[in-house]
Amino acid sequence: MPGLQPNGVPRRLTGTTLPFNYNDIEQLEQLIKDNHGEIAAITMEVSRNEDPKDNYLQKVRDLATENNIVLIFDECTSGFRETFGGLHKKYDVEPDIAIFAKALGNGYAISACIGRQEFMQAAQQTFISSTFWTERIGPTAALKTLEIMEREKSWESITQIGKNISNQWQSLADKHNLSISTWGIPALSGYTFNAPNALSYKTLITQEMLKRGYLAANSVYACTEHTKELVDGYFAELDPIFATIKECEDGRDVNSFLEGPLCHSGFKRLN
Repeated sequence: MPGLQPNGVPRRLTGTTLPFNYNDIEQLEQLIKDNHGEIAAITMEVSRNEDPKDNYLQKVRDLATENNIVLIFDECTSGFRETFGGLHKKYDVEPDIAIFAKALGNGYAISACIGRQEFMQAAQQTFISSTFWTERIGPTAALKTLEIMEREKSWESITQIGKNISNQWQSLADKHNLSISTWGIPALSGYTFNAPNALSYKTLITQEMLKRGYLAANSVYACTEHTKELVDGYFAELDPIFATIKECEDGRDVNSFLEGPLCHSGFKRLN
């Protein structure tokens, strides 16, 4: 990945992971063709910054099945954000294995690996040890969290909260004549300035919002406790920062406002 070095990874593993772009089924088909019989698993998020297009997920499922490849869906971020369970339920595509964490325990340490019996039973052929064999806090928290989520239908409320926040980002940008792009599933949405100084603006927002008591960048993980009062307060503080960014778009030097280094750009899409 651009900007990341494989420090600490044995050199013998070079080339054993083959990245591919989301929604590019032809690229994945070619990878499988070029490495026929050598690919053990396809591991991917169901969706994050963009929705699957042209029946993409089902095509991935079919490719995995046809080539005897295990399909693993990473639901650590997407799980319970739009459905009671994994996001794959929304698209009606079943993986062989799915991984969950985070929302499952509402902050308590818990993760879960679920899957078809033939793949889960493979663990019986190896040795797995754990310091926390008998730890019960995480599983207990997960069971109670699932009970409350099912009762309250939390995925519905956080989806609506996320949509409202995304709409307000766009309205605020329109107010200050700024160009932004919004992205992500509603309960994990974000925005990016369509400008050369986008990373500087993101850094400025975090810097200035911290001064106002908000830990904020350019995305939000919506939760049921994001009340209208809290969201309104957030946008009231964000408004003057957008005004400053407009000044920078009109000629002021954004670096004159920054009090530290630029934030990291994060993962980049492959070329």
